[in-house]
Amino acid sequence: MQNARVKSFTLSEMLVVLIITAIVVGMAFSVLSLVQKQIQAIKKNFSTTTQLSLLEQRLWQDFNQHSTIECFENKIILKSDRDTVTYSINATYSLRNTDTIHSKLTIEKLFDQGREVKSGFIDAISISAATELPDYSIFVYSTPDATHFMNQDGF
Repeated sequence: MQNARVKSFTLSEMLVVLIITAIVVGMAFSVLSLVQKQIQAIKKNFSTTTQLSLLEQRLWQDFNQHSTIECFENKIILKSDRDTVTYSINATYSLRNTDTIHSKLTIEKLFDQGREVKSGFIDAISISAATELPDYSIFVYSTPDATHFMNQDGF
C-alpha cells in the first residue's frame, strides 16, 4: 500500500478559526444587547406619550362637559349638574377621581377669561409634562355656551 496523506487543518489553524468565531459571536451579542436597550427605551417613550395624549383628551372632554371649574393647590374640581370630577396633581403621579395617571405633571398657569389667576374659578389651564418628555405641555380651555353668559349677566 502506498503512503496516503490525508489533507487536514493543523491545530494552530483550528485555534485561529475558533478565536475569530468567538470574537464575531461576542460582537453579535453586544449589538443585540444595544438593540434590546433601544427597543425598551422606545417602548417607554411610546407608553408615556400615549398616556399623556389620553390625559389631554380626557381633560378636553372634562373641561367642555362641566360648567364650573375651580383650581386650588394642585387640585382641579370640575362640576356640572350631573357630575363632579376631581384632578389631584402630585409630584410623582396624578389622580382623576380614583384613576391613577403615572406621569409627573406640574400646573404652569391658570386662566380665567384670558387673565392669568393664581387659584379659584378658571376656564383654561397650562400643564407641563417636561419631566416626562422634553418640551411637552398641555393647554386646555373650555368653550362656554350661551347659557353660561346669560346666567353670568343676570338674565
